[in-house]
Amino acid sequence: MGAGDIAARIFRHDPPTSFELEQAIDAVEDALAASGLAHAARGELLIDAALLLGILGLQAEGDRLARDDVEAVFERLASASLGRTGMLAGVPAGRDAAAALLILRECMHHLGFEGVRRVRGG
Repeated sequence: MGAGDIAARIFRHDPPTSFELEQAIDAVEDALAASGLAHAARGELLIDAALLLGILGLQAEGDRLARDDVEAVFERLASASLGRTGMLAGVPAGRDAAAALLILRECMHHLGFEGVRRVRGG
């Protein structure tokens, strides 16, 4: 399951509706459960995907965000899903961006990542 799959299958609106967000969260949680990976202290998740780097504002190699900071960006998306679209100012628009952020957030929560850090390549 990837961002493109969620964007195509679940997200019909930009930004997605709160119902669409809930459907996507359920789908990602199901995929994580099926993976067999247990929650554990995993430290930082290293990312170089340009889409995620843009969403999170990680511009320089080594820039990092804590899990709570990623959650705050996701909460902006959740607020936009309820009609407060001004909350997305500065966050790249599009269903793929919303799906990537949702997947990242769910992975961090369910697998135990403490934060994300930009690495070379993005």
